[in-house]
Amino acid sequence: MKTAIEYLEDAEKKLGTVGNDSATARALKTTPQSIHNYKKGHSKMDDYHCIRVAQVLGIDPIEIIAAVQEEREKSSEKKEFWRDFREAREREKGVILVPLMVIMTLMLASALFFHKPLISNTLSIIGYQDIVYIMSNLVTN
Repeated sequence: MKTAIEYLEDAEKKLGTVGNDSATARALKTTPQSIHNYKKGHSKMDDYHCIRVAQVLGIDPIEIIAAVQEEREKSSEKKEFWRDFREAREREKGVILVPLMVIMTLMLASALFFHKPLISNTLSIIGYQDIVYIMSNLVTN
């Protein structure tokens, strides 16, 4: 599982601000000093900044919030709670992803077998040509 710093570094890569704490700070609505402190482990991101990083990465903010909480906890019991929570979330993602992949595979197989695309992207995959009629209510004088 990723650490909070790894999420922050991924966000920097996506933003194209690696090595530029000022640019990262502007994008995440914070100060360069805060970014520096997060990276050096002097402080942990608050929930607001976890959410900002998650928005950049296009992921569920709870992933980063839980990582920060696990790192922040002093109590081994609470640290373990957050670790278990994160592992359960990872398993849930797998449970959702596998059926989705099966459904998409079946859709593609069906499109190939029946030579009728079920989704528009399969047109280019199977080379199926179809005629598209565009209708309009445009009246010209």
